[in-house]
Amino acid sequence: MNYLIHKLCEYEVKAASESIASAFMHEPIQTYFLPDERIRKEKSPEHFAILIRYCMLFGEVYTSANAEGAVLWLRPGESEITREKAEKGGLALLLPLVEKEALDRFNAVFEFLAPYHKKDAAEPHWYTFVIGVDPPFQGHGIGKALMNPVMEKACKTNTPIYLETADPANIPFYQKLGFQMVRELTHPGSGLKLWTLMKTFNS
Repeated sequence: MNYLIHKLCEYEVKAASESIASAFMHEPIQTYFLPDERIRKEKSPEHFAILIRYCMLFGEVYTSANAEGAVLWLRPGESEITREKAEKGGLALLLPLVEKEALDRFNAVFEFLAPYHKKDAAEPHWYTFVIGVDPPFQGHGIGKALMNPVMEKACKTNTPIYLETADPANIPFYQKLGFQMVRELTHPGSGLKLWTLMKTFNS
């Protein structure tokens, strides 16, 4: 089935963030970040809305016709989140949203991943920051359709794509899109299993 995929507009942020939050309700990093299910359900939509707006500034965000899902990209050269970019992109809004301890847990996972990202994904590359499809709409090709616009751009310029996942169920999906496993890791603070993947294109 062909899905109408387009760059996300500001008026779609709320609906897209709610779809991603539903998709990540039981995702390992999100569960570690916000272990209380009630709080996770309450806080996750705004958490993802903040990340969406950051990626609208430093990357590209695509959604489906009715915002059943969305993918957040950081464009080549923008995968490192510096203090200046975090401030400009509104990531400071995360602190009043959740307790500091929760945010520390979230940051710790990505600080652990950052050196591997820097080592394995030489610039320039696209970074798949977040992709999520509302569970009732999963398994119908929306995820692949969401990935296609940037995969096509990357193919035209032979630019690699890099991503991480904490859900082993996602790995076959990415492998079908041509991604290859780079690393299997264990976050020492949480015991979370993490996988990094890369898609490259032939010249």
